[in-house]
Amino acid sequence: MLFLLVPEGVKAKNWTDMLDFSGYVQSDIRFSIEDYRGPRNGDGYKFETNRNDVDFRLRFTPNRKVEAIVDARIRFYGINRANRIAELYGWNKVDRFDFQLNEAYLAVHGWPSEIMDFKLGRLIEQWGTADLFNPTDNLNARDFSDPLDYTAKVPNQMLEIDLYPTDWFSLSLVWVPVFKPSLLPPSTDYAFAVETSRDGCFVSAPAPPLQRYQVKALENMFDQYSPCELHFNTPQINVMKPGLDISNSQAGARAHFDVGLGDVGDLGFSLSYYYGRFTFPVAYTAVAKLMDDPKKAGVMDVDYLVNVIYPRMQVAGFDFSFSAASQYVPGIFGELAVIFPEKVIFGLGVLRNGNVVNSLSMSNVNVDSRPFVKATFGMDYTFTSWLYMNVQYVRGFFDEFNDAYGIHNYVVPDIDFTFLDSAFKLRLSAAWNVDDLSAAVFPSIIWVPAPSVQMTLGAWWNLGDTKPLDPESYAGRSKFGQKAAGRSVVYLKGKLNW
Repeated sequence: MLFLLVPEGVKAKNWTDMLDFSGYVQSDIRFSIEDYRGPRNGDGYKFETNRNDVDFRLRFTPNRKVEAIVDARIRFYGINRANRIAELYGWNKVDRFDFQLNEAYLAVHGWPSEIMDFKLGRLIEQWGTADLFNPTDNLNARDFSDPLDYTAKVPNQMLEIDLYPTDWFSLSLVWVPVFKPSLLPPSTDYAFAVETSRDGCFVSAPAPPLQRYQVKALENMFDQYSPCELHFNTPQINVMKPGLDISNSQAGARAHFDVGLGDVGDLGFSLSYYYGRFTFPVAYTAVAKLMDDPKKAGVMDVDYLVNVIYPRMQVAGFDFSFSAASQYVPGIFGELAVIFPEKVIFGLGVLRNGNVVNSLSMSNVNVDSRPFVKATFGMDYTFTSWLYMNVQYVRGFFDEFNDAYGIHNYVVPDIDFTFLDSAFKLRLSAAWNVDDLSAAVFPSIIWVPAPSVQMTLGAWWNLGDTKPLDPESYAGRSKFGQKAAGRSVVYLKGKLNW
């Protein structure tokens, strides 16, 4: 089929005219500036990241109807992870690296009809009009394996068909055969971790998604032991993956409209639908196994096993963006997603010395089947050549699914001050949770010493209480204050684009 799309004259075409090669080299160094977020207090003030990335993007266009895109990244980790003498025999631990294929797809334009394009392969799709917080965008999962690279997504294999019947209307249809989950930051383990003192004595455990009186009943059982008589083993978290049958495929459709408003400005809006799954894990079942230590009277060992799932959901979306003709009117944009979730009932079983404790086996609705809303509304404005501001209201963070934690509200400002003909930029950004008053603040200074070269010095501060505001409530933990948010860091990045 592709051979038929390539005209005879392509054989005489210069290969350099068909290839477009770009990419970047980036160095990234980070140092933690706190020691209290982590498995134990006092384990901080050290280098957390020391790596180099090399990215290559190749675009091949044999003619105007066909193109192929390949984007790949090699990441070299600069921290020695060798702990045994045998691990010093090779590079796997001493100088680790990995390979990531970001995109690899074929695109055909104007075939079989002039109003139709299609793409097939490994894709990263972007829906919505808001900056970063796009509740209508669910085709690709999020990649938070690097917490500072919060724009990254997980590529997936998909088929996309785009129709352009008129200049003001387009329709996109997407099918994703196999589900892929979001990648989580390394600090995620702390969300399930049991906190202990330096001598290994029990301090606290995260509350399960149960009612307060149920959590209290569990606490009463442990109250008969002193902190040093409770030995919690590392919790085991099992992921229940969707099967590979076609019923677990995902699909989406998006109709986009462009409306000219004359001297007022331009309005674009879209209506969308998505059927698939929530890409962040939701607690489903748990088992607490309590075993009296036969060698030490009065000492109890505790194993905690948790199963998490990716609930099904349907999303009806609307997004818009308005660009005013007048330079004195800010740009306005927004997204609204009505999510129809699968009901999730969390169940907890308690076994003591191998026997079921019926009084402590309980359940609770973790996700209700009633629809809920996630939304983003914002505006941006360039005041002068040196001052730009973008402010967004966000209802529902990436990982919030109206489970027992709930849907929270955020204010996300971004202010840029530009100096010396754009050679220097001071960026002040933050995300503030107005429900629990925690925040993430990330200022940075960007220097462009030469074309295509960028140096960035910045910080990421997580502000908030590490202790749950309500220890007996699953919703009591601070969004950016909890240990699962990770440690605050300062960083230095250097990047060269070509």
